[in-house]
Amino acid sequence: MKIIHGNQLLIAVPVILILAAVPIFGSVYAVSFLFSVLIFYILAASWDWVAGEMGYINLGHYVFYGVGAYLFSLSLVSGIPIWLSILIALVVTGVVGLLIAFPLFRLRGDYFAFATLALLPLFELIASNLTSITNGVDGIILPAANILTRAYYLAVVLCAVTFLTTLWLTKRRFGYELRSIRNDESMAEMVGVRITPVKVLVLGLSASFAALAGAIQAWQLNYIDPRTVFGLDIALVPIAMALFGGSGLRWGPVVGVVILAFIQQWLLINLQFLHVAVFGLIILLIGRFMPGGLLRATWLKRIPALNPLTREHHEFVVQDALIAAPAGAKLPLVRAAASDKAGPVLECRNVRMEFGGNIAVNDVSLVVQPGEIVGLIGPNGSGKTTLFNCISRVLTPTAGTIRLDGRGLAALRRDEIAQLGVGRTNQIPRPFGDLTVRENVAVPLMHGKGCLEPREALSRAASFISYVGLANRIDDRADALSLQEKKALEFARAIATRPRLLLVDEVASGLTPVEIDRFVEHIRGIRDDFGITVIWVEHIFSALAKVVDRVVVLEQGTLIADGPLESVIQDQRVLDTYLGSALREVA
Repeated sequence: MKIIHGNQLLIAVPVILILAAVPIFGSVYAVSFLFSVLIFYILAASWDWVAGEMGYINLGHYVFYGVGAYLFSLSLVSGIPIWLSILIALVVTGVVGLLIAFPLFRLRGDYFAFATLALLPLFELIASNLTSITNGVDGIILPAANILTRAYYLAVVLCAVTFLTTLWLTKRRFGYELRSIRNDESMAEMVGVRITPVKVLVLGLSASFAALAGAIQAWQLNYIDPRTVFGLDIALVPIAMALFGGSGLRWGPVVGVVILAFIQQWLLINLQFLHVAVFGLIILLIGRFMPGGLLRATWLKRIPALNPLTREHHEFVVQDALIAAPAGAKLPLVRAAASDKAGPVLECRNVRMEFGGNIAVNDVSLVVQPGEIVGLIGPNGSGKTTLFNCISRVLTPTAGTIRLDGRGLAALRRDEIAQLGVGRTNQIPRPFGDLTVRENVAVPLMHGKGCLEPREALSRAASFISYVGLANRIDDRADALSLQEKKALEFARAIATRPRLLLVDEVASGLTPVEIDRFVEHIRGIRDDFGITVIWVEHIFSALAKVVDRVVVLEQGTLIADGPLESVIQDQRVLDTYLGSALREVA
């Protein structure tokens, strides 16, 4: 997949030429101002890879800028050549980012944001007190030299690389992994995404670019001290710029940086004592009246000349994929579903799940043979979904063993279990809301056995979407679908994991009789045509009765019946606890 196309080059080349001409024809003030704009963009865009793409608000991003500035400055004053000093700042700060990532990513949401914010005063305190290394609050004076022009050109190059990296991230599998994590980490794992390396790598990448910005600016300033590279009043400015323009948008950081840099410059000249307060007020007003940033404002979308700036990343990516790849035809499941292994697909032995003193699953033993369709029923709270969660490793059983094709699942991660062949839907649909229907189905196709590149995955997703009857919504965002459409999307995404075992959790509820019949045919079809084994949790017993080979019944976490439909419906305990009204419905 190309990173940049011809029409984009027509814009990029003149912009770069204009920037390159500024030191030749412009004043020192113009060069200095544009230099700061370029640094702001590098910081804002690299911050947005973690926040806008992955959904983790890193308020301590400026720490990496400061670490890079100090590493570069200490190296340079020690007599190390400039290019090697820049390399040291890049590599060491990247390693620092990787090391910090492991404890930080044990936190989520507000806890992650405040933990990263605490890094700024911590590093400022360290830099202030390590006087033998950093010279404390007196700072480090670099060798005096007029290097503004050279630093400026270096910033132009790094700025271009930063933009190209943003394009690369959004078009590759890695970008879709980031966006699936942003939507739902647990669900991303259940469709095959290994989230920890993704989170660690993107923070390391983000830290490296921030470090380069710090090194270049330290070189240009010829001086740094703890407050200038770790101070909170300047650390949040690039973040505010990305949020102002539109975090998570291709052009959001660009627009935010350009507009707010000019506003900031005007405020510094005209309102020196109030510029921080006015700057903050602008951000508050945007957050109140245009949440999501300026480029997500509805009125901008109506202006033809500005509309391209407002487009989400997926709108660019899907368009490129459809131009470059043929449309999918048949459902590509035959090879993925086939297996030569003998014996049961699933074995649950004395599985137990406790929550404090509450036993949700009580020593359940269950064996499912290849190609079976098993109905799992029971009253609300009987442990059906909890058992599904144990099989897919959303929960770790308190006791017992679970085996898939003879392999124990206890030591496996959720993504490994998905790649082994366990797909599932959820009782309450959990699509990746701000991705399209096509992208939701393409994400599992990018992972597991025979994983596809985004272009081909987006193309092949069409066949799964047509199979469940969502062809007319294929390029709509998932959060715009109705509840029934979201359930159909979840089913399409589950079978796109190319499962050996499919766990279906109450998909038929809320469907019309015609839609239920169609779904029953889907269940029968994926078993008959592709050999997929199915366990189906459903309260609409009449739907189950049309397709299941056998029925398993749970009550208060205990298995009370397991056998062919004809025998289970005659079990008196099953009749008393659950099936009385259901059998009347069937009749």
